[in-house]
Amino acid sequence: MKNTIDEAFEHDLDIFSNTKNMKAPDFFYTSLKARMENETRLNIFGHHINPILVICALTLFLFINSILLRRDKDLINSNKSIESLAASYDQIITN
Repeated sequence: MKNTIDEAFEHDLDIFSNTKNMKAPDFFYTSLKARMENETRLNIFGHHINPILVICALTLFLFINSILLRRDKDLINSNKSIESLAASYDQIITN
């Protein structure tokens, strides 16, 4: 069994040793370099944004927005209660 594996391996090595080296066209490396530079330029501008990061950022934005809206609502309610208190004592509140 080991001999058949060795023979198959030797046969595969003979195939690789008999192959001729092919020369790439002259423009191959320049076009490859241009594609690689274009790909790095796209990555710099952030075209590949991770969806998890976007979801986390939007969730954080909504959370902060809801806190600010709730604080403004509480502030408006407190101003109304101060104004009603002042009105009960015939006072005027000016800003």
